[in-house]
Amino acid sequence: MWFAWLLRWLSRYHEPLVADRKRKLFGSLTGRVLEIGAGDGVNLKYLAPDVSWVGLEPNSHLARHIVVPPGGRLIIDTYRGEVIDCDAVICSLVLCSVTDPATVLRGIYDSLRPGGQLVFLEHVAAPAGTALRRRQDFWLPIWKRCAGGCHPNRETLDAIEAAGFRIERIEKFDLPLGLASAHITGVATKNLLTVKSLLVRALLSLVGVPPVGIPKEREPP
Repeated sequence: MWFAWLLRWLSRYHEPLVADRKRKLFGSLTGRVLEIGAGDGVNLKYLAPDVSWVGLEPNSHLARHIVVPPGGRLIIDTYRGEVIDCDAVICSLVLCSVTDPATVLRGIYDSLRPGGQLVFLEHVAAPAGTALRRRQDFWLPIWKRCAGGCHPNRETLDAIEAAGFRIERIEKFDLPLGLASAHITGVATKNLLTVKSLLVRALLSLVGVPPVGIPKEREPP
């Protein structure tokens, strides 16, 4: 319960610093939108009213504050990489604390329809060799224990790309937040080349033709 209180208290400071970015990032989403780690519903106000929202939040003390929009659905549980069909996925200050980022991002990749978007706003590792990065590495064990499994030195952008996503837009910026100063926000999409390649492979397989020469780059792991 105390961690839920802490997050809501910190959000009062963090939210005004990122509100404009969130408005641009989330406001244009359409269709079925899946939010991983919905918290207390802080991002709902940025979504268009006709969006079909599905949110997952494992902390029941945070989830009880969420006002689920009409037609929406709240799942009080941890996201473990399940496939949930959607047009867009929101990750906001959540990839820092998931236990297995590769599995979570692979699940998100598989959940998105072709051309679907992963939109993200995350605090991340500072550049290697900087004083901030050394502090992040040093304080990681204590920070992780006190902050609900949060990793201040997680290389989130690398993990997104490793899952097979193509980065369409990225902004790196700093906020006055100590170990969590380094931030990124952006949009990643399913690699359409990979999607087309897999479809061609499937068709060739059906007719018994070996898939010779089909592009293989950036297939999801």
